[in-house]
Amino acid sequence: MKALPTVVVATCLLARRASQGGVLFPSTRILPVLFISALVMQFGGNLGFQVALGHIGLAITVPLVFTFIICAGAVLGRMFLGDTISPRTYLSMAIMTVSIILLSWAATLNASTPKVNAATVATGSIWLGIFVAVVSGMSYGINGVVIRSIGRKTLPIESMLIVYSLTGAILLGTLGATMLGTERLLEVGVREWQMMLTAGVFNAVAFFSISHALKLINVTQVNLINASQNAMCAVGAVLMFAEPLSLPMVFGIVLSIVGLSAMDKK
Repeated sequence: MKALPTVVVATCLLARRASQGGVLFPSTRILPVLFISALVMQFGGNLGFQVALGHIGLAITVPLVFTFIICAGAVLGRMFLGDTISPRTYLSMAIMTVSIILLSWAATLNASTPKVNAATVATGSIWLGIFVAVVSGMSYGINGVVIRSIGRKTLPIESMLIVYSLTGAILLGTLGATMLGTERLLEVGVREWQMMLTAGVFNAVAFFSISHALKLINVTQVNLINASQNAMCAVGAVLMFAEPLSLPMVFGIVLSIVGLSAMDKK
C-alpha cells in the first residue's frame, strides 16, 4: 500500500511523457543497476527499518537509520559524485544527529512499550536490531546517491520511480501477503486500508519531491533537510494528538532549526 500510489502516479506521468513524444528509457543499460538499487532500498531500507523497530524500538532505530543515511550519503556523494562538504555542513550534520536522538527519546517518553524479555536480549536480538538499522540507513543513503547520479543525466524521474515502486509493490507486497495469509488480510478493516492508502499517497508526494530535490542539490543537503521530518512529527504529535511537550522534544526541535540554519546553502 505504501508503494502502490507511487506506481499509479509514475505510470500516469510516463503515459503523458509518451504521448508528448518523450523517451521513457533513453538508456536501458542502466535498468539492471536501477533494479538492484530498488531491491537494496525496498529490502534493506524499508523492510530493514521495520525489522529493526521490532528488535530495538523507536528510540534507537530512528537515530541509527538517519545518522547512517546522512553519513553514507556524504561519503558516497563525495566519492562518486564529487560533492563537497563544507565545515558548516559537517557542523549541521552533528547538530541534526543530536536533534534526532533527542526527538527519538522524546517519542518514547509517552509511548506504552512492552517489557523486554531478558531471554530475548540474551539471544542477541538487540545487536541484530542495531545491525539491521545500520543496513537500513546505509541502504537509503546509497539510493540517494544512485538517484542523484542517474536522475541528473540518464533517466527522467518518473522512469526511475516506476522501477522503485513496482519492485516494492510486487516483491514486498507478495512477501507481506504470504507472511500474513489470506485470513489475516481479510481481517483488515476498510478504515485501515483507507489510512494505509492515504499514507501511500503522501509517500508518493515525498518520493517525487525528494527525487527532484536530488537533481538540484547535493545528497548531504537533501538528507539533512529530510531529517527535519523528525521535528515535524514531534510538532504534529503535540498539535494533533495533544502529546505533552517534553524538554527533550523542545531541545530536539530547536536543534533541528539550528542544524538546518547552519547548513551550507551553496
